[in-house]
Amino acid sequence: MKKNSGLMIFLVSLLAACSVETTRKVKIEMPSVPEVRLDRSQEIIVTNFWQDKEIQDFGLNQSLIQYFQDELMRPFKGKLSTKAISWDNADLPKNREFWKQAAGDARNTLFLTGKVQFGQELRKALLANEKRAIDDGPFAKERAWAERRNYSLKLEIFLIQSDTGEILFQKEYQEQMNYANVRQSGEFAFYDLLQRIKPKLFRALFGTDKIQERYLLSK
Repeated sequence: MKKNSGLMIFLVSLLAACSVETTRKVKIEMPSVPEVRLDRSQEIIVTNFWQDKEIQDFGLNQSLIQYFQDELMRPFKGKLSTKAISWDNADLPKNREFWKQAAGDARNTLFLTGKVQFGQELRKALLANEKRAIDDGPFAKERAWAERRNYSLKLEIFLIQSDTGEILFQKEYQEQMNYANVRQSGEFAFYDLLQRIKPKLFRALFGTDKIQERYLLSK
């Protein structure tokens, strides 16, 4: 019986060892399909954006137009240009006749325009290394909170066909960031927030690859 028991334990252990699975984390590129076919257009005209309120610190519209000109230069193979338009109201993207007239003789062209909201505020933030001090009763440090400068950016993008005035693409993006430096300039934060929005927008426009983590099982 002892010999049989020992043999049984050996066989069970051997089977368990053979069935052990290990996991390995890998990063792979997942291609995405663009939501609009930009390769069918010969030109993109970047226009100024609608603002609910003007920003005094820097030229937001000028910075936004220049940013898109620079960033679109590589993925878009057609012509890039700019055009100043007059926004009478926030519903201008829906006015087909306006965009057909704004295009003039241009054909097979897209207008890139949109609406932008950029704001800032001071917030109180609880420092991670001070959380324990709050629970220490009367001996806790007096200042467990610190000021942070919060910047937020909401950007609604429209791509409008010049020939028909039809909206081919419309999507809203929103990001915010906190800065320990309460004197952080608005222009610097604006570009930081644009850099966060860019991958999401370009994935929709150009179908750029997205890095994702996956787990492989092996025996």
